[in-house]
Amino acid sequence: MKEYKTFMEGKVLEKRRNVVNHRTTEYQYGSAVRKLQSVPEIHTYEHERRIEEQEQERRQRRREIRRNNRVNLVYTTVLAICATAVFAICYQYLNLQSDIKTNSTAVVELQNQLNSLKAENNSHESEINAGIDYNAIYDTAVNELGMVYPGRSQVIGYDSKESEYVKQYKDISK
Repeated sequence: MKEYKTFMEGKVLEKRRNVVNHRTTEYQYGSAVRKLQSVPEIHTYEHERRIEEQEQERRQRRREIRRNNRVNLVYTTVLAICATAVFAICYQYLNLQSDIKTNSTAVVELQNQLNSLKAENNSHESEINAGIDYNAIYDTAVNELGMVYPGRSQVIGYDSKESEYVKQYKDISK
């Protein structure tokens, strides 16, 4: 292995040639190590333009990130509102179902009461109708009160627009 010694800027630079790899390896000794880029960059118009373009790209990325964060916030807010609305609707639906079930049992009870009252009324009506003597009523009306059936000339026909009943407030003209 051969060794070469050179003096650069007051530093000892030792080059060794590796016989096996045929590479040159540089070692620096001392406290003042050279910087990789010892020549300062020359600021040119092109360099300034490149720096400005990079700054614009950074600003554009920041704007996109802010815009995306706003979109994500809006999306999250809308999603939370929709989830709350769905929960409220489901809650109301379950309450209505419970009310319907409660009301349906109440309706069944009321229908049973109505049927029992109708049956009771029908039995009372049949008892009342069984106790009426129509022949006695007719005899009393004709013999004691002097009532008679009306003749054909006494019956006046009246056409009504409604089929319910007629209230007579004054005499009907002939």
